Amino acid sequence: MAAVLAVFCVSCAPDAYPGEEGAILHYALRLLPKTFDPPKISDEGSNNLASQIYDGLLTYHPYARPYKLMPAIAAALPEVSEDKRTYTFKINTAIRFQDDPCFEGGKGRFVTAHDVLYCLKRFAHPVSETTGWWLFQDRIVGFDAWRKAREGDVTAYLKEHGSLPPATYPGIEAPIVENDVHGIEVVGDDRIVIRLTEPYDQLLWVLAMSYTGIYPKEAVEHYGDQFRNHPVATGPFKVVSFDAVYRCVMRRNENYREEYIPDPRNKTEDRVDGWDWEADEKAGLLVHAGKRMPLLDGMEVRYITQDQPRWLYFKAGYADFLNPPKDGVDQALPDGKLSPELAARGVRLDPWPELGTVYSCFNTIDPVMQNVDLRRAIALAMDHAWTRDNLYSRQAVVATSVLPPGIAGFDPDYHPYHRADGTADVERAKQFLAKAGYPDGVDAKTSKRLKLVYENSGSSATAREFSDRFVFEMRQLGVEVDVISNTFPQMIDKMRKSSFQVAGLAWGFDYPDAQNIFINLYGPNKAPGANYASFQNARFDELFLEAALLSEGPERTQLYREMTHIVADEVPWVTRAHRLKQNLQQPWLTGMKYTEVNYQFWRYCSIDDEMRDRLLAEWNKPVRWPLVLLSLLFVGLILKAVLANGVARS
Repeated sequence: MAAVLAVFCVSCAPDAYPGEEGAILHYALRLLPKTFDPPKISDEGSNNLASQIYDGLLTYHPYARPYKLMPAIAAALPEVSEDKRTYTFKINTAIRFQDDPCFEGGKGRFVTAHDVLYCLKRFAHPVSETTGWWLFQDRIVGFDAWRKAREGDVTAYLKEHGSLPPATYPGIEAPIVENDVHGIEVVGDDRIVIRLTEPYDQLLWVLAMSYTGIYPKEAVEHYGDQFRNHPVATGPFKVVSFDAVYRCVMRRNENYREEYIPDPRNKTEDRVDGWDWEADEKAGLLVHAGKRMPLLDGMEVRYITQDQPRWLYFKAGYADFLNPPKDGVDQALPDGKLSPELAARGVRLDPWPELGTVYSCFNTIDPVMQNVDLRRAIALAMDHAWTRDNLYSRQAVVATSVLPPGIAGFDPDYHPYHRADGTADVERAKQFLAKAGYPDGVDAKTSKRLKLVYENSGSSATAREFSDRFVFEMRQLGVEVDVISNTFPQMIDKMRKSSFQVAGLAWGFDYPDAQNIFINLYGPNKAPGANYASFQNARFDELFLEAALLSEGPERTQLYREMTHIVADEVPWVTRAHRLKQNLQQPWLTGMKYTEVNYQFWRYCSIDDEMRDRLLAEWNKPVRWPLVLLSLLFVGLILKAVLANGVARS
């Protein structure tokens, strides 16, 4: 019996990572990754992993907000012609690919401009089946024609051979014709020139996406269709173990280029215009300034798709970072503040608005909704603060601008029909409603009560809560609302046909530039195009075209700001919310500044492994008294059984 008690009572602090050495970051991914093949990387799970492995020509500055770009495989930012149509990139040919069996002798070779050309061509090739072709479509001289010709090559190949083997891309097989795309020219090993059909400054953001990560032709040919599971690249980490449903293990890439964390205090050349580096330094983000990257020895990413287990995994200390799920937010942030338990542990909260905007879209060519004063009245009557608190559980900030924070042109101070705190202004709304011809919600011409139609994309409880709230807000004005529940495709079809009045939508940014959302309000894109509001404003369109000719800088930012003012004045949309990412960081994780446009921020982080081991042992001490109690109960049951057996025998 003593032995039984010993078994129950002997315990030690759990070790989630037995045998692990070094500073290894642990992260729980909420979505399964689909692929490491750049042309196909469009989902969050794949992008999260691929960002640790691949570099493109350019990358994001880790700290500057609004976002800035800096060189990666390119040796510098490109030379741009005066007409903004020709970009010349010099390649850093001192960068090596990671060591891998796909190379002769297993040693990674140096990167050249030919690799960039190959990756661009493979991206465009129909066999790659990329979801991102729209980023280049009609942008590069001759590229669309080249892609069309490859469709013919594929058809001819299939006609002759019957099937297409893995890693076969008719039209870019060896020997490669280097300059058969008129708009892409390789000049030696270290230069590539891209010629555009028209100015497209956003090209630079595209060249920092995972879609355009650089990899060697040898890897595609060596691994075939398994290249999707075996990436070979130039980034700070390389995959050493990958399971599509369990985890991905990465370790430091021994060939990673000589790259250092920005050190603006000691290096004036590291100071970027618009970056408040002193604020980041004060916040402790530059604690590793000047150190060579990466600081981590590796990463281990587990896929925990269920919300509650992922939250418990972080709470136990086995994950170093978390965007808590809704149920976890309620525990982690009661009343919107970090819980005393997490605060006592040293967990840090870093709330960051998503690069996106939730809004209500008006059909500005509808006979009723074309009335700008009616749109203003509706905007003033909407209580965004209530929605934030009750429908978003405070996991959002009120959107006073069509642009979210972090995007150049964002102006939090101009919102003539939208209170800064997000609360409704019903009395002022009624004034504009009367001005629109509907005093107390009644049409002054027909004496009939105004009735609007609100399109919802779904019939879930959450969708109904949002539509019910709009019904309530309009009733405060004396306006009735009919709610139509659609599937999302049904609603979009109505909007393309302009057969709607009001609809609830959201826009997430593909890249951090205002043009990415303004394209949905540009006049020539009216329905059935992306401008579902069919918004027409000559000054807005003029500014849109003018901004397209400018590179990033104060002049373009000012144009973007003026465009946000026009949207605020004319109200084709009512901007409602920017949803929040409530990022939680364990105390041993340092140097991280989160962004969802690119997950490369991990390479600037470090882990205090000794602190983690010590705190994990403290946090996960076994609670022994239940085991002792169970043991005593167990002993009591046995004694009772023995005594009962003795009585029975007697």
